[in-house]
Amino acid sequence: MAYTLTGKKSGTVRFEPRSTGVVEKESESYSSSVTSNPIEDGAEINDHVNNAAGTLNISGTIIGGDGAINSLKAMRARRELITYTGVTRISNLVFTNLKFDRSYKNKNGAAFSATLKQVQTSASEFVPMDAELPMTSQDAGKSGDQQLAKTANYGLTVVAVQTVSSSSAERYEAAYKQPGSSAPLTRQTGGYAGLAIM
Repeated sequence: MAYTLTGKKSGTVRFEPRSTGVVEKESESYSSSVTSNPIEDGAEINDHVNNAAGTLNISGTIIGGDGAINSLKAMRARRELITYTGVTRISNLVFTNLKFDRSYKNKNGAAFSATLKQVQTSASEFVPMDAELPMTSQDAGKSGDQQLAKTANYGLTVVAVQTVSSSSAERYEAAYKQPGSSAPLTRQTGGYAGLAIM
């Protein structure tokens, strides 16, 4: 079975026992944290679980020259997203630790260990510039409500299309043209006379 680390820019590092080396050990770890909110009687409410990123640790031996060593170093230096295929297959990994131990027992290679962390990726939302999207689900009469069905989309302004009687418009205008107000023009504030001693 061949073990591989694959990156889009640096290609694939294959571990094959007779040519490039072996992965001797792989271990996965996953952790979660639980939020704790204290309440009045001293107990705690746990209402949310946060899953931390998964971690993969691999170790093994590289033989047959520095090709695999240089490829692993390049993947780490380029901060590549890596897919590991071995006993398990995990995608979206990045190197957080990479170590090589050279000794006289393996003059054309090295023992290695690596820690890789799984990362979450996301893409920003976008609106295509050449498409015409309605502002609300009520546009173009999509609603069963008669009043909402009259709603039309005019650019960034949603306008309800309805008629208003002339007498209603006159009453509205008159309400804002009347001079005077019963509100006071100044505000009275109380004075501070010190503390009363009783």
